[in-house]
Amino acid sequence: MRRIRIGCELRYGTMTATPAVFVVQPPAHPRHLIERDAFTVLGTSPPVEFIDGHGNRAQRLTLQPGSSIVRYEGTAVVPLDGDPVRADARQIPAEELPNHLLRFTLPSRYAETDKLLGFAWETFSHVPRGWPRARAICEWVHDNVEYRRGVSSVQWSAADTIARRKGVCRDRAHAVIALARAFNMPARYAVCYLPDIDVPDDGNPMDFHAYAEIWLEGGWQVFDPHDRGPRRGRVFIASGLDAADAAFATLYGGASLTELEVWADPIAAVAEPAPVPAPAVAAPAPLPEPIFAASTVAS
Repeated sequence: MRRIRIGCELRYGTMTATPAVFVVQPPAHPRHLIERDAFTVLGTSPPVEFIDGHGNRAQRLTLQPGSSIVRYEGTAVVPLDGDPVRADARQIPAEELPNHLLRFTLPSRYAETDKLLGFAWETFSHVPRGWPRARAICEWVHDNVEYRRGVSSVQWSAADTIARRKGVCRDRAHAVIALARAFNMPARYAVCYLPDIDVPDDGNPMDFHAYAEIWLEGGWQVFDPHDRGPRRGRVFIASGLDAADAAFATLYGGASLTELEVWADPIAAVAEPAPVPAPAVAAPAPLPEPIFAASTVAS
């Protein structure tokens, strides 16, 4: 196992009291264990934690006029291996899907599958169903949608990203989701803390990382168009139909984000010390006679 130091610090400025919801804390998950967990605020009302409709841990609070700081820090324990890959997983027919997954096969605000049906079938219908087709979609987005910061807006959808062939991790995840749903594969948007383990440093400041998950036989699998292979140390934060359901902050007013820092740092493993043999126990020497004795009894 490996420990990852995770967290973020968000600074805001606002002229008026601004209600807000923050989703930055990892929930329980099969691929990680949260050892230490602290959510702290300055310049806000006391936060109230709740679980939203997608099972995400959310904190509800109000930013007060002036400057506010929202900070989360924790330690996650993760497996040494990368994202699990089940390359033989088949696609489950729509009529056999569990009821709660049906919504993940339909268009959503940022993954408008209905606009991409023709393109999806022209491009991927020849690929075998199941994991091979899901992987082909992910590879296509990786190869054909350039990762570039500062070129997209929060209004961009999957159709916009595919038309312009560029965007950030959020945009590329939406493209994978929309194309997978075109074949009735349940797909969802996910966000994580992702450390740079066994990958080159791209020189960019760390941020929350968005990717896609597709439900195939056996459950949800990671399909991240940012990388060709599985990543190590991924710590899941939240998921939903698209970015609207898993935003790290939802503000009900005009607050401005003035500073954002995110970290996901591997902690060096510490070897267990070798057991020290217990010393041989000698016979106790006789105790000398006490000069005086005193006792205190609680009253």
